[in-house]
Amino acid sequence: MDLLTVQEKLRQLLKERIALGATQRQIAEALDIEQAHVSRFLNGRGNFRIATLNQLFRYLGIDLEDLISVEEMMKRVPRLDYANSDYADVPLLKGKLGPGHPFPPEGRIEGYRAFLRSFVSEFHRPLLIAVSSKEDAMVPAVQPLDFVLLDTNPARRRAPNLDRIYAVSLEGGAGLRHCGLAGNSLVLVAENPSWREGKAVEVSLEDKDILSIVRGEVVWISREL
Repeated sequence: MDLLTVQEKLRQLLKERIALGATQRQIAEALDIEQAHVSRFLNGRGNFRIATLNQLFRYLGIDLEDLISVEEMMKRVPRLDYANSDYADVPLLKGKLGPGHPFPPEGRIEGYRAFLRSFVSEFHRPLLIAVSSKEDAMVPAVQPLDFVLLDTNPARRRAPNLDRIYAVSLEGGAGLRHCGLAGNSLVLVAENPSWREGKAVEVSLEDKDILSIVRGEVVWISREL
């Protein structure tokens, strides 16, 4: 991965952190640089020096390997050999799915879990993610601390069905919702009757790509008993 690609990936992660409430001034103070430098970086009019990039990695709480794609990471992380078996590995992402947490970067793989090949072969790049202790929007269907398997098929994410549950990336963090389209808006619905933000929220897609919000369809749920 070249330096310009690293800079661009960090730029996107920094924008996500700002969407969650961070300010350019706070970032500038954390990186010990002028706020104007942060603004130019975010707008793509300049890049950071190596020393500043190292500080940015620490500020974001990530490593260089976290920027590596799932395909590349899958080549690097040790896996069990399921050749000629009925099982296949599915990557388990680091991080949690819930408020206050950005959607886990796909390069951050904590390990793998075995699934029946006949089951996961139906899905596009399936990913396993842990639900955070604060994510209760879809109770009782999905409980905090459950694990959810996501089908990341772009076609299914572009045409969500309100009967299904999806992992979504929002300004307040990642989460789980029923999703559907209403004109040029995405409707997000919580299942929990006592959900603090109300049941339905509309997000305009006027200047947004739906794939940046709807990150995957939940196709399997695991719960410790």
